[in-house]
Amino acid sequence: MTILAKGRALFPDIKPLVSMGGGSRARVNLISRTAMLLRKAGIEIVASPHLTEYWCFVPSTCWRKIRHGILSTVRFAGILFFKDFRLAVYDIGDGNMDWQLMAEKSLFYPRYNEEFNTEATGMLFICDDDKRVEIAKKIIRETVRKRKQLIEYESYEERTRPAKFVRVPIKITWRYEHVYLATPKTLSQSLEKIASEKSEIERLCGDRIACINNKWGDFDSPPRRFFVNITTDLLKYSYFFTEIKSGIAVKYSIIAPAQDIPIIHTFPRLIEQVGVQIHEYK
Repeated sequence: MTILAKGRALFPDIKPLVSMGGGSRARVNLISRTAMLLRKAGIEIVASPHLTEYWCFVPSTCWRKIRHGILSTVRFAGILFFKDFRLAVYDIGDGNMDWQLMAEKSLFYPRYNEEFNTEATGMLFICDDDKRVEIAKKIIRETVRKRKQLIEYESYEERTRPAKFVRVPIKITWRYEHVYLATPKTLSQSLEKIASEKSEIERLCGDRIACINNKWGDFDSPPRRFFVNITTDLLKYSYFFTEIKSGIAVKYSIIAPAQDIPIIHTFPRLIEQVGVQIHEYK
């Protein structure tokens, strides 16, 4: 961002993490706004994760100097180091943005001979508070509609050259691992849920049979299979709908927070047809 001469004189040792350079003011504002929201949630903003022992956010302008092989840094705001997660963070606003599926996937390619792990382990979408359910439904529909390409049989091939710019709505793929949806108002609460997700699933599973593959669900309690989604993970919801569309003779149950119940009804006829049980998580 632009720093006035008076500001540079007052803080000569502080260097900007984001600068105008050849980028647009809108891009700089997006990264700065994302950093501000995460700072309010207690996350440090740094140029490299090595500069702190705490959870931190590294803006994309800094991350591209650390992470090699990224096909594009136009869309994502930066990487959030949070517990054992490395989440690629996006400010998607009202959800109407051109999505570069292959470029974003390059954040998840494994890289060897690097000082530390730099591949992302998931995504965090921050959207407008009043558009949350609408955006979730739209992304899930786009993904499930292309499920064979995106989350069932997609190739493992990695690209090394930038893909052609395309204008398509946001779709998500199995390679993204987790795609959490939050809003400015719910960000702190969302991070708390992400931090406790694994232990909560283990607690709810108890002595039941854990599923081998998370695409199939979290655990079985015959004759039912349970999906647990306390974090509004859009990829998990896509797996859930894909699984119940598969026609396998299994009864399904899903555990989710109250604010996600409208999202579960993205395909209302399907939910009614297969007799899904919805349990509110508290």
